[in-house]
Amino acid sequence: MPDLSRTPAPPTELVNQAVNRLSPRWTTWTLQTIQHHGPMRLADINSALPWVGVQAMAQIVRRMQTSSLLERPQFGVYDLTPLGRTTQHAHRALTTWHRAHLSDNKSSVAEAERAEDALGRLRGKGTVDVLHALAQHGPLPSGVLRNEAGLATGSFHYRVQQLVTDQLITRTSPFSGRGAECRLTSAAHGLAPVYTELAEFSHRARPAATRSGQHSSTVHQATWASAAVRRSPSASAELFSHAPHPQPRVPAHLTALSQPPRTR
Repeated sequence: MPDLSRTPAPPTELVNQAVNRLSPRWTTWTLQTIQHHGPMRLADINSALPWVGVQAMAQIVRRMQTSSLLERPQFGVYDLTPLGRTTQHAHRALTTWHRAHLSDNKSSVAEAERAEDALGRLRGKGTVDVLHALAQHGPLPSGVLRNEAGLATGSFHYRVQQLVTDQLITRTSPFSGRGAECRLTSAAHGLAPVYTELAEFSHRARPAATRSGQHSSTVHQATWASAAVRRSPSASAELFSHAPHPQPRVPAHLTALSQPPRTR
């Protein structure tokens, strides 16, 4: 079995592109809802996700059209694009990572919510760059890490604090003085398969003409992605939280108890 920790990391540019496209709130829920039910009208999407407001959902599907994740095969009906259908690979890697490293013994958490929470931890300017620098060089003093990530001082300190909160890095000292270092947590070390699937998603999203001119490092990415998929447990238990057959509308008073948090 290949050692992914010794495989060249995907370019941070590709990972960042995928995170920017997939991380906005409710994107994963919307994708997996349509994937489960098939082409849907906006009202039907709202019925399936009643905790999202009508106006908010209208903005979400418009944004997802712009991002080439959704299309309208007929007036008022939304369906996944070919690119949108490939997101299941990235979602599988995200939920597998989240369950393995951030388990809180809440088995009732929907897989879509796990994927969105994982994406939320990777979102934000400089997040992937900071993690990449630490993965490449090991523990680094704050000043060196800031230069490696290419962040301004204020942005860097905010980003580091957020990464500490999100359990992706630790600091040897709460202060950034001489001798203090930042290092990856075990959860962050486990992100290799996630990076690979996100990079592969961005590669698929590029126009064919652009993809044909890619450097041979893409071969490493494809190999890494295949290995990551082989290492990941089968997702036959459904990525999404809905049952495999249409279910009666859940009463509002029950839905209110089960709706996902809005923190990410």
